[in-house]
Amino acid sequence: MTVLVVRPAPACHELADSLNQAGIKALPAPLLSFSDGKDLHTLSDTLAALPSNSVVVAVSPRAVDYAHRHLREQHQPWRHDLHYVAVGEKTAVTWKEHSAIEAYLPQTEDSEGMLALPVFSAPSTLSVLILRGNGGRALLGETLHAQGAHIHYFEAYQRHWESEHLSSLTEQWRREYVDTIVVTSGEQLSLLCQTISECDQQWLKECHILVPSKRIYNQAIGLGFSTISCVYSAANRTLFHVLHEMNNSGHSDDRQE
Repeated sequence: MTVLVVRPAPACHELADSLNQAGIKALPAPLLSFSDGKDLHTLSDTLAALPSNSVVVAVSPRAVDYAHRHLREQHQPWRHDLHYVAVGEKTAVTWKEHSAIEAYLPQTEDSEGMLALPVFSAPSTLSVLILRGNGGRALLGETLHAQGAHIHYFEAYQRHWESEHLSSLTEQWRREYVDTIVVTSGEQLSLLCQTISECDQQWLKECHILVPSKRIYNQAIGLGFSTISCVYSAANRTLFHVLHEMNNSGHSDDRQE
């Protein structure tokens, strides 16, 4: 078994190194990297200008990471008179670990679930700050804006796609006999399938793909993958355990849920 790990650095290299140390051949493929967002330097002033009881929404753990790091460097705490909303459980956990903030969490991790939260019951009275990367999570803001809320999109971090040499990398992966691929986001999966040649796509879709969620599982089905395992976690520890068990069993885990 040869594993291609498609996830951002440094987690990409960490998982690949762990697998190689355990005797499982693994290649890192960090197709996505991150840097400070263009608005990050204004975060202190932006938070200070919000009216009391405004809502701060974080669309990802990375948005919290970048925002919290900036505030810590400025020796500024998160305000206690604001409401905090996390799009997903991992984002909520990250906020709590960084600053003990108990963020509101929707029942479903999408814009519809967010809008159902009680904190958005009277949007015409709200100011909402949305912490995000460059682009993304527009539906929530657009819907709230249409209902009278004052929306401020805040770019806390930037995503940088590494697709320029993807075709030559795919040739290398085929030479290395990659047969198992870990992909931790739908965006990375789309990039893989859209950027490489039709011949390489055919090879790619014959590989066993491991994904962290039902949403990406369904996306992989739609793209034509036939052997898919949903491991219900993007944590390196979980992914390592599943791959280790697959390798020890001598065959691919062929769960298709």
